[in-house]
Amino acid sequence: MKILAPISSLIVGLIAVSLTQQSLLALSQREVEEIAKQTTVKIIRIDGNNPGTGAIVQKQKYIFKGQEGYLYTVLTNCHVFLNSKFCDQENKLTPEPMPNSTGYRVETSDRQQYISEISSVKIHPNADLAIFKFFSTIEYETVRIGNAEQLSGSSKVYVFGWAVPSQTSRDRRARFFGPGNVLGVDRKAAGGYQIAHKLELLPGMSGGPLLHENGCLVGINGGGYRDPNTQVIEFLSVPINLYASWQNIPVVADCRATPLPDNILFQTLHSLLEQENWQQAEAETKKLMLRGTDQTYFNGNIINNLSCSDLKIINRLWVQYSSGRFGFSVQGEIWKGVKNDYKQFEERVGWRRGYEGPLTDPPNYSLEAKRGHLPSYKLLAASDFGTFLNRLEKCDALSLID
Repeated sequence: MKILAPISSLIVGLIAVSLTQQSLLALSQREVEEIAKQTTVKIIRIDGNNPGTGAIVQKQKYIFKGQEGYLYTVLTNCHVFLNSKFCDQENKLTPEPMPNSTGYRVETSDRQQYISEISSVKIHPNADLAIFKFFSTIEYETVRIGNAEQLSGSSKVYVFGWAVPSQTSRDRRARFFGPGNVLGVDRKAAGGYQIAHKLELLPGMSGGPLLHENGCLVGINGGGYRDPNTQVIEFLSVPINLYASWQNIPVVADCRATPLPDNILFQTLHSLLEQENWQQAEAETKKLMLRGTDQTYFNGNIINNLSCSDLKIINRLWVQYSSGRFGFSVQGEIWKGVKNDYKQFEERVGWRRGYEGPLTDPPNYSLEAKRGHLPSYKLLAASDFGTFLNRLEKCDALSLID
């Protein structure tokens, strides 16, 4: 976050939005938080300076070095990469190579990291905004673009970002604050920081999303203003409309994001995995996969009709909360490595002690277990495992491991 010079008047040119309309479009706080988590990336400078946050605003199918996947566009602050004074300049021209800049990595919601070249960064000519791209074989969510022109004093907003380590934490932590009210808009503010609010922005949260209560992106966070008289800090964001007009992207007048399913159907699994209650998470996984049937076990017909979207979400959650140690995609990678030899697979993931040895009973429900150990063999019968992996492959649910 950076502190800007005083601005004369905050409440300028507001466009009213009725409370009735807002309440009809509003999502729950948990739904907005889930959207923020899944559509936001952590930006890690290789030189360790100016860590930031970014919002995934676009994706397109793309082939890179023979691999089919997606090319993502991330929106963030210019000052995450460059000097703040340069980013505040009007009609700035970016020299080559970019000053004070290095390569960087991005970390997505499933804790996968991608290296991206600084050459992919483009700087907004008049605002503290920048975009860059990264490629992945994994499909991630993108945030819906709202319309900041419709913000009013009654508008509820949220902020999200990856704060730098503190005295109580060695790692960068996700921070989600809100709801809070928009204080006002100053269309002449330096760096494009037109939107003012009181939701705290910590170092590292620069470039993170300002989300309307309808779940849509209305701004990019990154500035602060300290009143010289009261010493009170008001936090500032760049309206999304400046990005939209720059990149010729339409804004949505009555935007409402679709709630992501983790908050409803998958919330119990989400909580169990977050608590590292692996055994109960396995039972909940089975329950979710068998929902809509009257069965307590799997058969070929059930497996071949499992919901692809459900399998992707379940897998992503297992991978995310085990830091890439457990999950279907991890098991799929190992399965291919042993050339579909089930007994060798059992030995490799620790389900069996030796190629012809006894099963590990009970399974090891801890992070000390071998990679790919969970979900364990108790999820489905050995005779169904190959069919299940084939279903995962057809659903493209094995791509979390590059």
